[in-house]
Amino acid sequence: MRLLSILSAALCWLCLAAPADAQPNANYTAEVEIDVTSADAATARDKGMKQAYRGAFLAVARNLTSNDGVERLNSLTDDQLLNFISEAEVLSEKASDVRYMARLKVQINGELLKAYMQEQGIPLIVVTSANVIVVPVFREFAADAPLLWESDNLWRKAWENAANTGSINNYISVPADGINYAALDADKALQMNSLALDTVASHLGTRNIFVLDTMYNGIEGLKIVVMPYSGGNPQTIFVSGDRSPDLFDKAIKDVVRYIDSTIQSRRVDVSTVTQGEILVIYNSAGLKDWVKTENVLRNMSNVKAVNVEAMGGAKVQFRISLIGSPDDLATALKAHQLTLRDNGGFYTLDKSIH
Repeated sequence: MRLLSILSAALCWLCLAAPADAQPNANYTAEVEIDVTSADAATARDKGMKQAYRGAFLAVARNLTSNDGVERLNSLTDDQLLNFISEAEVLSEKASDVRYMARLKVQINGELLKAYMQEQGIPLIVVTSANVIVVPVFREFAADAPLLWESDNLWRKAWENAANTGSINNYISVPADGINYAALDADKALQMNSLALDTVASHLGTRNIFVLDTMYNGIEGLKIVVMPYSGGNPQTIFVSGDRSPDLFDKAIKDVVRYIDSTIQSRRVDVSTVTQGEILVIYNSAGLKDWVKTENVLRNMSNVKAVNVEAMGGAKVQFRISLIGSPDDLATALKAHQLTLRDNGGFYTLDKSIH
């Protein structure tokens, strides 16, 4: 009854506060696949939909709270969890007499979920989309020469063709441009060569780099050793299945799930961070440019407010009310090709030069 009252009150508030043309937030949407067998197709579909709702709910929750918080939310019953589902779209489905398979896009009511988390004392983290660089090294067997840039690297091709990882983070297979190609090869990647990886990190503007040492695991499946550049221990992931493109697609999903969890652990619980304010001077290319940049800032989860103090001479002076540290903000801004620098007493914001 306590959960029901919380949900009812929050829903009433949301109906009054939300604008009629509000668009779904991508952070609260998840695509899930289900494959369920039961006594008959109707029962299989019913079980499958419950699995889909829970899978989508937990996928969104992982972007909002800690692993402990996700476990607490997972204790909700199927009926309770249904209150948080805003919309479900069936993208594809197949059914037989006893089996139901489908891919769905499920929209979670994020504001209601956050209201419930606050009521229950479940920590809310600062959520920012991160650029993640994967270095997909591949060999058929351990004794083979490892491949990275070569055209017959099937693992690299799978990452380059991955249309949707289902993650809030942006996954990029390390680009084969001049700087990366000259600095890094398969052997250096497997050795976690600091000079080579430092060059790639500096060039791409992110330390979220993961080397994926991948080979076939006997006759079936893949063995993937995930090695993080930014510290932490390697993790081995085993993926079952026959040697087909579907195996690599499945492996990508498993790797993304693990890396997302790793990045998640680095995020900040907003209930424990120090909130502050910084003075920033932005070198603007005009009003249109500033409006675009201001929108980027206002839509960042670790920015509470942007207050403009002065404009003129191609510069904008403003203050940012922060959740977290300026370093966290600087890292998040890199994904938008913006560079925040500390000048002692104030900060400058400029467009990154590539």
